[in-house]
Parts: sequence; C-alpha cells; structure tokens
Amino acid sequence: MIMFGVLLVVFLGFMALAIDLGRTYVVRTELQNAADAAALAGAKDLNQKAAGVTTAINTAIKMAAQNNFNFSSPVTITAANLSVGSCPDDSCMVLASSIGNDDALASDKTFLKVNIPSGTLTTFFAQVIGISSTNTFGNAVAGKYLIDITPMAICQLSNTPDFGYEMGVSYRVADANPIGSGTPYWIDPVATSAGNCSGNTKNTLPYVCAGKLAFTPSIGQTVYTNTGVSDPQLSAIDSRFNVFNGQNKCDPASAPPDTNVKEYAYADNLAGSPKNWMNPAPSQQSLTFGTFAGKYGPKPIASRSFADYGVLWSGSRPDGKTVANWPSLYKGNAINYPETSPYVQPLGSSFFTAPLNNAGKSGRRMMRMLIVSCPGGNGTCRPTTVLGVGKFFLQKKANTPGDKNVYVEYSGLESAVLDSEIRLYR
Repeated sequence: MIMFGVLLVVFLGFMALAIDLGRTYVVRTELQNAADAAALAGAKDLNQKAAGVTTAINTAIKMAAQNNFNFSSPVTITAANLSVGSCPDDSCMVLASSIGNDDALASDKTFLKVNIPSGTLTTFFAQVIGISSTNTFGNAVAGKYLIDITPMAICQLSNTPDFGYEMGVSYRVADANPIGSGTPYWIDPVATSAGNCSGNTKNTLPYVCAGKLAFTPSIGQTVYTNTGVSDPQLSAIDSRFNVFNGQNKCDPASAPPDTNVKEYAYADNLAGSPKNWMNPAPSQQSLTFGTFAGKYGPKPIASRSFADYGVLWSGSRPDGKTVANWPSLYKGNAINYPETSPYVQPLGSSFFTAPLNNAGKSGRRMMRMLIVSCPGGNGTCRPTTVLGVGKFFLQKKANTPGDKNVYVEYSGLESAVLDSEIRLYR
C-alpha cells in the first residue's frame, strides 16, 4: 500500500507532464498561430497614417477571432493587445491605441505587434504536485521587412518639384554633395535612431548588393548617413552588371544582375554606346557641376552648352519629349536614337544579356534612392531628412579603375511610401 501510494504520486506526475503540459503546449501553438495571422493581416494596413493604424487594429482583432484556443474557445483580443512601431524591437513599440488621429505619430509606424495571453488554464493531474494552473501566450511582430530602396542617398539640388533633377539627365552622385564634389552619402540600411548606426561596410554590403533597406522611410523622417568611398561598396553596386567577387560578396540569388548589363559610357566606342545616338559625341559622363554666382551646384541651364550635359536619355527621357526636341532642350542633336530608350531595347547593340548561369532580373539598374536634405559635411551616423524617393538609372559600373564613381540618370519620382513585402519578424 505504501509503495502503491508513492508510485501513484509519481504516476500522476508523469500524467501531469503528458496531459497538462501537453495541453499547455497545444494551447501555446494555437495562440501563436492566431498571433501570427493577426500580425500579418493587420500589418498590411499600416500606411504610415493614423487611419491605417485604426484599420490595422480592426483587421488584427477580426483575424484573431477567426481562431480558437484550448480546442474550442474563440480568441478574443482588444486594442490593448496591439502595439505599433518603427522597427520590430520592443524599444520601438507604443500601444496602437496611443496613435489616435495623429498622422505625425503614425508616420513611421510600419510594424505591428500582437500579444495574446491565454488567461488561466486549470490543470487536471498537475494539482497533485502543487500546480493548479498554467498560463501561456502568443506573441508575433510583422511588418515591412525589406524595401526596394538602395542604401545610397542623393542630395536635394533645389526646391523645385523634382528637387532640382531633370528627367533624362545624368549625374555623378558625389557631385550632389553640398560641400562640393565630395563623396556619396550612404544610407545606413538598419539605423532608425541616433547611435544605432552600423557604420560597418561589411554589415551593409548585403543591403547595397540587393538594393534594400531594413525599414520603410517616410517623407520628413530622419535617416542616418555615412560618407566615404570603398571598393567593396562600389563593387556591390556593380552586382547589377553581373559582378560577383570577393570584395562585394554578393549573392546572385538575392542580388541578381539586370537582364541588360550593357554599359552606357561616354568614352565607349562600341556599337550601342552614347556616341551612336548623340551628336556631337558626349565628352563627359554627367552634368557639369561647379560654383556659379557664388553657389555650388549644377551649371545653370541658360549657360549650358551641349557638352555640359554628358550622356542623355540612356534609360529614360522627359515625359512627352521626342528626338525632335533635342536641339531646343540641349543645343545638340539625337541621331539613331532607339525608341524608346537604349536600356529597354529587347535586342540589338544597346542590349547585352547577363550570362545564363546568373538569371537576370529586369529593372535592377533602375535604382530607387532617397532624395535627402544632406548635412553639410562628411562622417558617420549623420542625421538627414528624407524629402522624396527618386528613380535613378545606373548607367555604368561604379568600381572602374580611374573613375570610381556612381553615375545615375534621373527617371522621375516614386510615391512617398513604397510597397514592400510583409513578413513575420518574431
């Protein structure tokens, strides 16, 4: 009898492990599934507006209610179970209900956190060993994981609607530096707050390769920049031309080449080069910059000659303009210009296909870049303000001996907030 009594307690303990802890594990899985579904559904509604936060709250609550826990109990949550943030970490999160109708508070909120507590679960056999109840939870964060913006900024040139950039005109990115012909401004791809900059070329290379940011910037938001030119970063830009080497360590799976890897270099004599459609032949790659009337910037239009423009219309051209407009626009001529632009030609001398072993992706050279109000100096982790998102066509390789620069052709503005894939962070 004594032996039986002792073994019965042990037996019930094992039953507690098998049944009560097993039940707790099942409930935990049910709540986690509900939290994942609610976070993914609600995060899709976050549009950096207060109304979007309200919609996300309602969507998450409805999605959670479509799930059960403890086999038959419906999952019920309220706004108190939901938080929104500018990054997936708890330090970035605030209660979703605290946003209210304030668009300013919602402007950087692109992540949704869902926490679903189970409440008290009464045990069956574990009470014998002193455990009368258990608690568990489901916890998930979803948001815009990576967005198609290359972590390189270009500085505002003026207060015009296009921030001083002209469609179809090429620019050397370093020329836009407000302290003169300096170095490019690289956007720290993960930093969303002061002091959170990686400042490490090795850490940022995968983002430069893929042309991605780990957060969704918004107009008026502060982002953080680093300056300087390094061969690994320039080589990472060149992955779009099928350059994969020990410097950039780019992965063709996540950073494929473009389907058209033809360079449009002003000094190139090969068929399909700018000399084929520009008369006179271009004598430089990009627009002339300098100090004019005491202010550094692009040469004023009224005083430009055709030679001041560099390569024109390699990737795009001004809306509604044809080759007949060249003499009035640029004081030069277009000859043999392929419609609609050399870059988008499916065949011919202006189109080179990436090698078959690296499947190309169309549009990889049409990079989205932040247009920012640049700080007046160089350094690491310097704050600057986002003014817009521009499309810039990459004309030629950046890591070129004797000319280690990034040359882009302005192709217009993007929307203030770009779509990106919603994923679970945790």
